[in-house]
Amino acid sequence: MSQSLSILRYGMILLPAIAAIYLNPLEHYGEYMVYVLLFLAIAVLSRYLPGDASLKAAILLEIALSWWLCRNYGFMMAFLSVSSLCAYLPLFTRTYGWSLAALHLMLINHALMDSEPLIRTSANFLFVLVLVSVSLILEGMRKQEHTLRLYDELKQDHYRQDEAGKRLLHFAHQVESAAQTAERTRISRQLHDDIGHRLIRVKMMTEAAIQVTPGDPAKGMEMLHQIRDQLSQSMEEMRAAVKRVNPRRSLSDDYALDRLLEETEKETGIDTNLRLQGLPYPLYPSQHVVLYRNAKEAITNAIRHGGASQVNIVIHYGEEHVRMEVSNNGETGDHAASSSSPMKQGMGIRGMRERTELIGGLLEIRRTPVFTVITQLPVYRTTDMV
Repeated sequence: MSQSLSILRYGMILLPAIAAIYLNPLEHYGEYMVYVLLFLAIAVLSRYLPGDASLKAAILLEIALSWWLCRNYGFMMAFLSVSSLCAYLPLFTRTYGWSLAALHLMLINHALMDSEPLIRTSANFLFVLVLVSVSLILEGMRKQEHTLRLYDELKQDHYRQDEAGKRLLHFAHQVESAAQTAERTRISRQLHDDIGHRLIRVKMMTEAAIQVTPGDPAKGMEMLHQIRDQLSQSMEEMRAAVKRVNPRRSLSDDYALDRLLEETEKETGIDTNLRLQGLPYPLYPSQHVVLYRNAKEAITNAIRHGGASQVNIVIHYGEEHVRMEVSNNGETGDHAASSSSPMKQGMGIRGMRERTELIGGLLEIRRTPVFTVITQLPVYRTTDMV
């Protein structure tokens, strides 16, 4: 039994029992208190009885005793009788519980059949009210248990997916390592069998050319041309092998903001600065691309339309958003709008806005105190999925 049902049950036993002493004149208070305490004892002990059979027997005894109390002490004892709903409705199935509730209501009406019609009507209304209240409380408890069970299942599924992801990543690393090992073995064999043998042949041809050239210059020059061709082929094979050994650059390298600022500073001579705020965390590839493209477009506009000599980029890593601010010391947007190519600048800002909104972000243009393009993107951390 839940805490809310326990409070309702014991409140409907104790408060009406005490109120009956002051509302109804009783000849034997001691006998009345004995029966009330007996009813309360059955209600309390029924929570600790082992097995459903003994619990059901205690509830039936409680209903029978409440019928006797209603018959001898009047309407106030109906509260004690109705309190039994809090005990047997959660215990039985809905069909059996409602059937027992109908029998219970018939016993209350039988016990109060000598009372006034208003009292019997009030007793029936009280019974129906408590029955509906307990049913709603039980329905809320069932929904809560169902929600908690779904939450536990989702958490277990998340853990299983996380473990499967880790195993898949480990397997991918093993496959990559095996592929790299096989590739290294193949390249080393190629270097030894092809390039190494060709270099040995070139060495032997060079020694032969040294011997032949003084006596037969034409033959020596022919041998030198052959040596040159052999060296050219060896160089081509060496380049191909080195190209296969070097891994490709990652997406974060291709769209690195620090490299963009370094190249911009070398090409244009303006001062650039990159500052990070907060603890950096990995971003999705689409976010890397949007931040890089927006920063590049904002720098281009600052130099071409604003005449800027300094560009500053600040990236703030927040709990729910990553925000990039690209500011410059050039003219504000009013001056830029009157520049020689306003259409191109408008298309650039529109392109930044479309890229940002495509992945759920926001683009803001701030003109004071300095012209600043703000790109704000939502982030989805791993802890949000738990």
